[in-house]
Amino acid sequence: MAKVTGQGSVVQLERDRPRGKCRKWQLRVPVGKDARTGKYRQRTRVAHGTYTEARKALRAFIEEVEGDHTQGRSDFTFESYCRHYLEMREAKREVGPATLRRQRGQFRACAAHIGKVRLEQVTPAMLNEMYAAMLRGDTLSGRPSSGTYVNQIHKNVSLAYEAAKAEGVVSENPCDRVTPPKVDTRAKKAIPPDKARAFIESLDPTDPHQCAWLIAATTGLRRGEICALSWGDVDWGRHLLSVRHSLDNLGTLKATKTKAGTRVLPLPQITVRALEAAKEAQREQFDKTNGFRKPGEGLLVQDESTPVIVGRCGERMRPNSMSRCWADEREAFGLGDYTLHELRHTYLTLLAEEGVHPKVMQELAGHSSSQITMDIYTHVNMDAKREAVAAVSRLF
Repeated sequence: MAKVTGQGSVVQLERDRPRGKCRKWQLRVPVGKDARTGKYRQRTRVAHGTYTEARKALRAFIEEVEGDHTQGRSDFTFESYCRHYLEMREAKREVGPATLRRQRGQFRACAAHIGKVRLEQVTPAMLNEMYAAMLRGDTLSGRPSSGTYVNQIHKNVSLAYEAAKAEGVVSENPCDRVTPPKVDTRAKKAIPPDKARAFIESLDPTDPHQCAWLIAATTGLRRGEICALSWGDVDWGRHLLSVRHSLDNLGTLKATKTKAGTRVLPLPQITVRALEAAKEAQREQFDKTNGFRKPGEGLLVQDESTPVIVGRCGERMRPNSMSRCWADEREAFGLGDYTLHELRHTYLTLLAEEGVHPKVMQELAGHSSSQITMDIYTHVNMDAKREAVAAVSRLF
């Protein structure tokens, strides 16, 4: 954090006047060497009044700068503590491999700016400067970061400092006095009902990717949940689907995103028929592939543990592979403006438009909080209310 390394100085700004008559001063407080550039830095402020008043303002300024840091001392730099923090999270199995990899990348981005600074010497001002630099394009890739990405970085830096406080390494979290950039991700939109219906009817469920998109649009499952499905999760007799796992981009099968994500869903008839066709096509593909496999490679067998959505060699498809294929193919369906996740958003919007109760929507979606569900529900019903008011207005 910013530590005053000298006595500070008062510099006369009205050079054409004697010091006794000058009423405008610059206060300068040295705060040591920049860990990134190696240059000495200082904090400055303009003060008005007599020289005596400026000296008094300087003392207050120094106290303010000194107060802008935690009082703890440790051997940790920001970079080394973040490494320690992630090692502890991994050892305690608090998060999965994909989350650890994402956080390592975010801390690596921060380390390029403040990595060598002692943990307790990182100030709110440093964090604000770092975030602004990232938004301008001072990043490892050389491309400007989005506000959403920097906002995520801020949250993870704050979590690391909270862990450091719990360990007694620092006594304050500088993130508490920082306003992070606003989330600037484009608001999700739903596919219009007629267009969604035409899209679903055009899908070929014997194609694993298209089967995955049909599941997303007709059940609202997340892409990781779709990739984690096995044939044993389908109750053919009662037309139910058990959602019990999620697959990350490293191929790790783990618990669903939230506790509420573990759920049992009734399947629409169109989804049941699609799954039946997909299973038969998969069985035929396995038989065909087995005819070309070498003796040591083993045979592909379709059983309860076999993934519903598979790759070319019968392996479980990864979420990022599904997203890449969607990006390549969506134009052919006239959905070039829609993301894969917006198939889920479309499903929930259609439920809201049909008047499904928000609590039921929440359980079908696997939301841990009703807030996300209510945001969709309120938006849809507000549109309906506006249409109703407009209809009445036309009468007058």
